[in-house]
Amino acid sequence: MQEIINKKIAFIMILFITVLFIPNVSYAATYDDADTITYETDAEEAVTFKRADFDDACNDVTGEDLDYVKFDLPDDDDGMLYYDYDDGDYASKVSASTKYYYDSSNSRYLSKVTFLPDEDFEGTVYIDYTGYDEDGNDYEGRVKIIVGEDDEDDTAEDLTYTIDGDDELEFDEDDFNDVCEELNDEDLDYVKFTLPSSSAGTLYYNYSSDDNYDSKVSASTKYYYDGSPYLSRVSFVPKDNYSGTVTIKYAGYDEDDNSFTGKVKISIEDTSTSEIAYTIDDDETVTFDEDDFYDICDGLNDEPLDYVTFTLPSDTKGVLYYDYDDGDYDSKVTAAKKYYYDDSPYLSKVTFDPASKFSGICTINFKGYDTDGAAFNGTVEITVNGDLLTANSIAYSAIPGSPVYFKEDDFNNVCKKLKDNNLSYVKFKLPSTSSGKLYYGYTSATKYTSEVSATTKYYYGSTPFLLNVVYVPGSGTAGTTIDYTGYDTDGFAFSGKVQITVSGTAVNPTLKKSQYYGDVDEAYSWAVDYIDTLSQNGIITGSTGLDGKKYFYPAAKIKRGEFMLLLYKALNLPASTSTGNFSDVVKGEYYYDAIAAAKSLGIAQGSENKFYPNASITREDTMVLALRAMNKSGSGVAAADTNTLSVYSDKNIISDYAKDSIAALIKAGIITGSDDNKIHPMESITRAEAAAIIYRIKY
Repeated sequence: MQEIINKKIAFIMILFITVLFIPNVSYAATYDDADTITYETDAEEAVTFKRADFDDACNDVTGEDLDYVKFDLPDDDDGMLYYDYDDGDYASKVSASTKYYYDSSNSRYLSKVTFLPDEDFEGTVYIDYTGYDEDGNDYEGRVKIIVGEDDEDDTAEDLTYTIDGDDELEFDEDDFNDVCEELNDEDLDYVKFTLPSSSAGTLYYNYSSDDNYDSKVSASTKYYYDGSPYLSRVSFVPKDNYSGTVTIKYAGYDEDDNSFTGKVKISIEDTSTSEIAYTIDDDETVTFDEDDFYDICDGLNDEPLDYVTFTLPSDTKGVLYYDYDDGDYDSKVTAAKKYYYDDSPYLSKVTFDPASKFSGICTINFKGYDTDGAAFNGTVEITVNGDLLTANSIAYSAIPGSPVYFKEDDFNNVCKKLKDNNLSYVKFKLPSTSSGKLYYGYTSATKYTSEVSATTKYYYGSTPFLLNVVYVPGSGTAGTTIDYTGYDTDGFAFSGKVQITVSGTAVNPTLKKSQYYGDVDEAYSWAVDYIDTLSQNGIITGSTGLDGKKYFYPAAKIKRGEFMLLLYKALNLPASTSTGNFSDVVKGEYYYDAIAAAKSLGIAQGSENKFYPNASITREDTMVLALRAMNKSGSGVAAADTNTLSVYSDKNIISDYAKDSIAALIKAGIITGSDDNKIHPMESITRAEAAAIIYRIKY
């Protein structure tokens, strides 16, 4: 009996000790990948990592200071990571399980990590790492080390694909091999992938269905052109209901072990629709078809529709009535009321009656609920045809065979003069083919993005850009008149004409590119005027590359400190008379005075006395800072009703503090939504996009 008691006591003690020493678990956020850290060195010449580079990357991603990193080790054939390396002597080799700290008070110091290339290696080495900030948040990063070669030619052209949201994409190994042969003049050996965000989709190996696949793709695994695991068996599967473009970075290696980098860009089209469209004349009404709403509910939620609530349109566009009959009606529709698919009040008795003399597009947002109570959002877009106001003609002159590049501000100016409002987009009536053609993204007769479509909306300040529309005269034509319909930011329509006169001698044309920056080429034709004008006036500057050329890096994310400096210069904000600044803004940094001025003026308010100057800035934060700066400089714009944001499908993710600023800047024409009817408030803004905003604020 005593033995049994002793065993019970021992079991209880073990259980107590086990419970006592269960570690505390902290659940930290996981962030997107950091920007790549790049170093260059010669063969057999060591490169020691700079802790500040890793700290900057951490700040950009999480907004917090770096604590430590853990490295994935490179292949031995490429080189070796050492700790405390000095001319062949070293304390130890770097271990994948060891933490290397930003703070020098720790036993393993990040600034003592060194990479030594193998004596026979020449090319590019990629070393992946996981970073952890001081709050325990983790993110993925990469170190790129160029050994004994020029980096200009080791980047491949993007591989681009388009799929439906309910399809998967199986990679074609020959696409990767073609890229490798073009860059390195050798056959491809294998590829390693940087994994996409799980919010967009997943890479699988041997995928048949969500329940039937061999494995998920690993960032450390080599996928071979003609060996196992096979590159041809890698598939990308988008996440349910995801639409947009996913970019997957990869590193390729040819059979001589020379490396190159590239990107796979996958455009995922939303196969479901949440828009109902009607077209009527201005003396007609439209009664909603309840089955249109039912079909959307069934497609999105796979359940029957129960009821719908509406966001009411502006009275200047029209009114929603219930049980309407030739001017008589039971009641006006109210925003709080539920209109049912098969019960009273019936959805089938809701009618839109356009306002007198309204012509244009009235967008009515609605929220639907299925019979299980699950919600979805949608829009009813009603095009009202009527007598349109006519804008002043826009005139251009052309040389035979030479394209005419449309200027978006010409269209915006005639819109503002006519409607006292900024332009949103235009739709063109195509000219006869004998007189010429309209192209989008035209470089030459054999190189252009597409022909202009009569059904496509071409936007002022958003994609597809109006300023990328080009007219190419036909052979022997003396000119033509191109009719278009314009729509202002409130949806009101007007008619206009572009009159083109052709005379003179033919020349060989090209798209615009920057006269200052080597990387602002034809792909950024829409931004050239913005960037060059700001550069001429000393508001923006680029960087000088290793080749001695100037670069602007238009696709890079702009940092919070950089954007504040642009506002400071463009609006001539007064310098701060105070010596104070945010605690994380280091004196002597290029943005120090700009942020100090913004803080003293109340433009930059920060969080817990931090501004996070090296973190990328979101679109909504650029708008908040821009409006505050404009108001302080005396160049502010009129306030706007935030209900105008209801036309954007991602309005619900706009932060409350940003709604007034976004609405005002949209009304002023400084920003526009995208062609997919979104603001994208949480996305980082690029340097080219920031230049466009600063230009419109300044000029």
